Amino acid sequence: MTARWQDGPARSARWGLGAALVSGLLWILSAQPITWWPLGWFAALPAAWAIDRAPTRRRAGLYGGAAAFVFTVGGFHWMVYLLRVNAHLPTPVAWLGLGLLAAYHGALFLLGARLTRALRDRRRDDPRGPWPMALCLPLGFVVVEVVLPTPFPFSLSLGQAGVGPLRHLAAAASSVGIAALMTAFAGAIYDALTRRARRWRPAIGVAIFAAALALGSVRVDRGGGTRQITIGVVQPNKRVDVPTGTRERAGHLEQLRRASRMLEDAGADLVVWSEVAYPFEVPRDLTADVARTHPLSIRGTTTGPLLIGAVTMTDRDQWNSAILVAADGRFLGRGDKIHRMIGSEYNPLVEHFPSLAKYMPDGAGSYAGGDEPAVLTVDIDGQPVRLAIMVCLEDVVPSHGRELAALDPDVLINLTMDTWFDFDAEPYQHEALARYRAIEVGVPLVRAVNTGPSSIIDRDGAFLARTGVVEHGGPTTTMATITIGHRGRSLYAFAGGVLTWGAALVAIGWWLGPGLVARVRRRRQA
Repeated sequence: MTARWQDGPARSARWGLGAALVSGLLWILSAQPITWWPLGWFAALPAAWAIDRAPTRRRAGLYGGAAAFVFTVGGFHWMVYLLRVNAHLPTPVAWLGLGLLAAYHGALFLLGARLTRALRDRRRDDPRGPWPMALCLPLGFVVVEVVLPTPFPFSLSLGQAGVGPLRHLAAAASSVGIAALMTAFAGAIYDALTRRARRWRPAIGVAIFAAALALGSVRVDRGGGTRQITIGVVQPNKRVDVPTGTRERAGHLEQLRRASRMLEDAGADLVVWSEVAYPFEVPRDLTADVARTHPLSIRGTTTGPLLIGAVTMTDRDQWNSAILVAADGRFLGRGDKIHRMIGSEYNPLVEHFPSLAKYMPDGAGSYAGGDEPAVLTVDIDGQPVRLAIMVCLEDVVPSHGRELAALDPDVLINLTMDTWFDFDAEPYQHEALARYRAIEVGVPLVRAVNTGPSSIIDRDGAFLARTGVVEHGGPTTTMATITIGHRGRSLYAFAGGVLTWGAALVAIGWWLGPGLVARVRRRRQA
C-alpha cells in the first residue's frame, strides 16, 4: 500500500503541484520545437507520483490537470499569436485565451488522472497491492486522447515523430498507442520504485505491450507493381495577415506560376500549391481555367497538372478547397475541407441559429464544410495516380486518415496555412503529427505549407525533401521522387477505430462499472 503524505495539507499540496509542474515542463521540452524526445518517456513519472499520493481523488485530478495546464501554456503559446495578430485582440485578452485553452486541456487531464487514481484505489487494500501504475496510467491517458475532443493538435507523442522505430508503431495504434506506451513506461518505473514486492513484474507487461505494438505495426503490401513519380511543392511564403490589393495579388500569382514552371523544367510530374495559395476566389460552377494569357490564369506557362489551394464560392457560401487542374486547363476534381476550424471557419451557434450572425465578428465561421473525403485522379505518363486530399489540420485527425485509407489512394496531399498561429512551434507540431498519417495509410505524404515547413515524406514517415520556415519574400520550392503502387495496409487503417475506442471504453467501464453495479444492488436491497 502506497503511503499518503503525512506532513499537512498545505505542504502536500505544494509537493503535488511541484510534481505536476515538473511533468508539464518535461512534456514541453520533449515536444516541438525543442524536441528533447527522450524526456517524454519520463515526463508522466512525477505526475504519477502526485496522482497516487494525493489525499483524495479530487486532488489527484487537480494534479493531472495542473500538468496539462503547464504543458499547454509552455508548448502551445502560439495561441497568443493567433488571437493577438490574426483575431486582432488586445494582448491581455490573447493571454486570457491561452489560459482558457490550458484550462480546457487541464480539465481533460483531470478526468484522465481521476480515472487512473480510481483504478489504483480499486485494489488499494489488497495484500498484493493496487493495480500497477503501468496499467492504470496509460488507460487514463488513452481516454484523454481518444474520447475527449481537443480543438488543436495535442498529443504526448509529439516529440517522438522524429524517431524512426518509435514513429513506425503508429501503424498499429496511431499516436494513441505511442502515448500509451510512453505512459506505461513511466508507470513501470513508478512501480519499480514504490512496490514492496515483484517490483519489475509490471515492466514485463510493458515489454509485452511494446512487442504487440511492434508486431501490429507490420504492414501488408498490396496493389500492383511500383512506379515512381516526381512531385514539386511551391511554398508561397505569404503571411495570411498581410493585406494586398488586386495588383499585388496578381503579381504574387505570377510568382507562383513561374515557380511552378521551374519545377516542371526540373522534372516535376505534378506541382502542388499550399492552402488558399491562389489569391482570388474561384466560382464553384467553373469547370476549367481561363485562357493562359489571362491575368488570373492558374496555369500561365506551366505545361503539366497542378493541385492548388483556393477559396471556392457561390452567391451564398464559400469553401476551403483543393482544385486539380489538368495541363489543358480542365478541372479534374475538387476536394473541400471537411474538418473546419471552430471560430475561424465555422461557428456552430450561427449554423444552428443564423440570426446570431449579426452579433459575431466579421468573417467568423464563414466557410461551409465538405460532404465527404475526396480522392482526385490525375494521369501521369499515361497511368492514373490517386491523390487523397487533406486541407489544413485534417492531416492531424487520425479518423480522417482512416477514411482516406479506405479509398485506396496512391499519395496523401495536405495543403496547409500555418501562419494563423506562429513561426516557432505550431508549424513543427503540425508536421510532426502529420507524419503519422503516412505510416498509418501506408503511402507517401506531400505537405504544401504557405510559409513552411513544406515536406515530402515517404510511407515510413521519413523526409525525402523539406523546406524551412520563411516569413516573407518570394516562393520557395522543393521536389522529390516518390514510389507509388504498393500500399502498406496497416492494422490501424484497417481496425484502428475499434482498437483505440475499445481500449478507451474498457477503461471507462472499469472505472464506472463497479460503482454503478453497487448502486443498483443497494437500490434493489432497499
